[in-house]
Amino acid sequence: MLTPTGKIKEKIDNPTKTSIFDIIWGNTQIDDPNIYQLISHPALQRLKRIWISTYGYLFELKRNSTRYEHSVGVYLLLKHFNASIEEQIAGLIHDVSHTALSHVSTYAFLGKYEGEEFHELQHRRFFKESGLYDLVTQLGFDPEYISNENNFPLLENSLPDICADRLDYALRDGLHLQILSRQQVNKILQGLVVHDSEFVFANEESAFLYSFNFYLLNLLHYGSPAEAYFNNDFGDLVKYAVEAGVLLEEDWFSDDVYLLDKLKNSTDGKVLDWLGNYNNRMVVYEDTENPHKVFSEKLRVVNPKVLLEAKTGEVKRLTEISAVYEKIIKDYVESHKEHNLSVRVDYKEYI
Repeated sequence: MLTPTGKIKEKIDNPTKTSIFDIIWGNTQIDDPNIYQLISHPALQRLKRIWISTYGYLFELKRNSTRYEHSVGVYLLLKHFNASIEEQIAGLIHDVSHTALSHVSTYAFLGKYEGEEFHELQHRRFFKESGLYDLVTQLGFDPEYISNENNFPLLENSLPDICADRLDYALRDGLHLQILSRQQVNKILQGLVVHDSEFVFANEESAFLYSFNFYLLNLLHYGSPAEAYFNNDFGDLVKYAVEAGVLLEEDWFSDDVYLLDKLKNSTDGKVLDWLGNYNNRMVVYEDTENPHKVFSEKLRVVNPKVLLEAKTGEVKRLTEISAVYEKIIKDYVESHKEHNLSVRVDYKEYI
C-alpha cells in the first residue's frame, strides 16, 4: 500500500507482519505484532495524509515527508539502538495527535490557547478518544507512562542536544532536499551511540555531518523567508476560516487533504481569493530595507555531545572540539541575534 508520497511502501505478509521501504532505513520488516497493531490503527494511518511542511510541500515537492513516515522512522531509530519497547511505542505514537496542516494550528488558534501548541494541548484527549489509549492497555502497557515523553530521554530532549525525534526529521529532510547523500546518512547513524541514556556521537566527523546538515536545514528551509511567510500567512487564512465558520475546530483532527478540500470548496469569496494568491508567480524573499512583513525568527541550533573516551565517559560539545563548527554557529547566532526575519512577497508579471 502506498502512502500519498510513496516513500514508505508496505507489503502485508500476514496479519501481524509488514515489509516496508523507508528512505532512511531501506528495506526492513515490522515483525512485532504489538507494533503492527499500533501502526494499523486509524489514528496512525491518519498521519499518512498530514505533511510535515504543511502547505509548503506544494511549492517544494522534494520536502514532502508525512507525519506517518516520521513516526515510523522514529520507531525504527529507537529499535535500532535497542531502546525499551515502551520507548519504541512512545516514539511511534509521539505525533499521533498532530493536527492537520501541522504547525499552522499554532497560528490559527493564537490567542485562544496559550503556553503550548494546540496539538500538544489536545494530545491527552486525542490519545484517549481515538482508542489508542485502550489499545495500548490491551497490549499490556501502561498508557499513562507511554504518553509522558519525560520518561523517554532518547525520544525527546531539549536543544542543543539530539534525540530520536530531532535526528529522524533532520536526516529525512536532509535526504529529500539532497543536502545529505545515502552514504552520509549511514555514516551519521554509524557514528551514533547511546551514552548515559542519551544519544551522543562517537566521532567528530559524524557529529559535524549531522550538525551542519541541521544548520543548513534551518538556514535554507526551517528558518527561511518562504517558511515564515507560509506558516504565518496560511495561519491567518485558516484562522479567518475558523472564525467565519468555514472550518470547525474538530476539522483539525482530520487530515490535510480533507481540510484543504474544505477550503477549496468553500463559498466564502475571501477564502477563495486568499488561496488564489498562492501560485507560481509568487516570489518570497528576504528584504531588510523594504519588507512587507517582519516575523519573529526562532533560532534552532544543535551542538551534540561527542564521546571522546569510552572508558572514562568523557564527552564534549562539538563546538569544543571543532573550531570550524564553533565559528559557523557563532556567526549564525550573531547574524540572527535580533530574531527578526524581514520578508517581501512579489508577483512576477509576463509580457
